[in-house]
Amino acid sequence: MADPSLETCPDFAGDIYAGIRNDLTAATGDQPQEVIDRLVAAWTEGHNARVLEWNQRREEEAREEAEIERARAAQEEEDRLAREAEAERERLESEKKKPKMNGFSATAAVGDAIVPRPSQFAIQKLNNFEYIELWYFSPEGCKDALKTSRAIAEDTFSLAKLDDQLTIRPASAFKASRAALPDHELSFSSFLRAKNLFLTHVNAAKWPQSHIDSLALFFWHLENHAIRNNSELGDLVVLHYASRVRLDWHDRLKRDEGFNISIINEVLVRSINEELWDRVRSRTLNMVCLSVVRVTYNL
Repeated sequence: MADPSLETCPDFAGDIYAGIRNDLTAATGDQPQEVIDRLVAAWTEGHNARVLEWNQRREEEAREEAEIERARAAQEEEDRLAREAEAERERLESEKKKPKMNGFSATAAVGDAIVPRPSQFAIQKLNNFEYIELWYFSPEGCKDALKTSRAIAEDTFSLAKLDDQLTIRPASAFKASRAALPDHELSFSSFLRAKNLFLTHVNAAKWPQSHIDSLALFFWHLENHAIRNNSELGDLVVLHYASRVRLDWHDRLKRDEGFNISIINEVLVRSINEELWDRVRSRTLNMVCLSVVRVTYNL
């Protein structure tokens, strides 16, 4: 439909409209000019109505187009915000996975002594609140860890599950040492040195303070137990007691049946003492019997 505002009023006084004028003049009895004026008025009224309708239609179309444009712009903005939110989420997720380096004090120097470092395997056990032999914290264990770390390539990794997610960790974190000894096979001096380093590292691993305090008392009571002076096997009794009780303590903690490890069970101490003396007497008897057999054979 063409724009009606561009229309021009016909020349009703012209020859082309003479027949219409004559018919209207004859029918109405009006003068020719009155007929022309009526034709112009009728056309003008129709023209104005068409212009009004045209303008209204154009305004309605403009509103519809504006609404469509607003909806399109709103959708584009929503899509843009969604993309930015997703990009930010991915950035934050990526930041979480990046290794973090802590800051340092500009005025602090290295300490007067450096704490020996046990193996990554032992450290991981402590971080998981799991049992680990004291040998790993002895001088021999720390030397073995240093030697092993040099032998294993730094780019050797294994998969581990942590908080329902798979993570990549050095293979050394999962490998026990073949040279490791149970606590009761340590020398007493190695036991004492190992337990000191062990307590240092459980503190660094953020074990509950109540557990650390109980372990510290446990070792103190054993180091100063009277049986060390009252029995020739006193040190060995202490080592066996420490080995068995600490393992049982961890097992019971896992079952939520934990006990206070710092309370020394004297009945168990005496039982272990008797058990070890029985072994000595049995070996002695076997040696005597063997000697008798040899003497008899020689006769």
